[in-house]
Amino acid sequence: MNGGLFPHKEKESDMNPVLQAIQTRKSIREYSEIPVPEETIREILEAAERAPSSKNTQPWKLFLVTGNALSALREDYGKAFDAGKVPELELSCKLFPLYRDRAMNLGKAIFEYKGILREDKEKRRLHDRANFEFFNAPQIFILAVNKKAYHEITLMDSGIFASHLMLAIHGAGLGCCPQTSTINYPDILRKHIPHSEDLRFLMIFPFGKPREGSHLNEFHTEREPIDSWFTEIRD
Repeated sequence: MNGGLFPHKEKESDMNPVLQAIQTRKSIREYSEIPVPEETIREILEAAERAPSSKNTQPWKLFLVTGNALSALREDYGKAFDAGKVPELELSCKLFPLYRDRAMNLGKAIFEYKGILREDKEKRRLHDRANFEFFNAPQIFILAVNKKAYHEITLMDSGIFASHLMLAIHGAGLGCCPQTSTINYPDILRKHIPHSEDLRFLMIFPFGKPREGSHLNEFHTEREPIDSWFTEIRD
């Protein structure tokens, strides 16, 4: 690859706002208890809906769960986790060795960052349980598609929409954390989401104002070097 393709890295203050938003977005796992106002949520949705999709099919469905409905959902998730409920995998999530290694490295890094030792099983359990409490976020979005009318391209389109949604949340001065582990209780989701029998759940996004002074929210994940996944082909 021609090293001149990336001559320098701009300072964040000099970057285009869109590039800056992409560079600075990160997963947030501790939130303020104050709900996001309806007008802000509307602005987020109006930005996210501009996501491109194959032939403009726009196959996604998005649900906002908040208030007492979220409390009830969170309670059922907590009970299922505490009871050791076996996840029901509706989408294949088998990781090939290379990707499994990266996932394991992330787990090790975040445990080390939080000061959780390998032998401290209770702290590790509580760490995992926080996922199923949606990190106590004041609101969550749930992304789904019609399970009778989707294919691989539909999933790709939904991934593009998810990226737009996360950037819109970040652009509104908020934070979120995309979750796939929490869709593995689809029966609980269908219990709490009306008329969802024909839906396949893809991802859950706890979101809200990041909690001020949070050490955990300062955690940053590593990225593979560009040279490891990018190839320039010339005539």
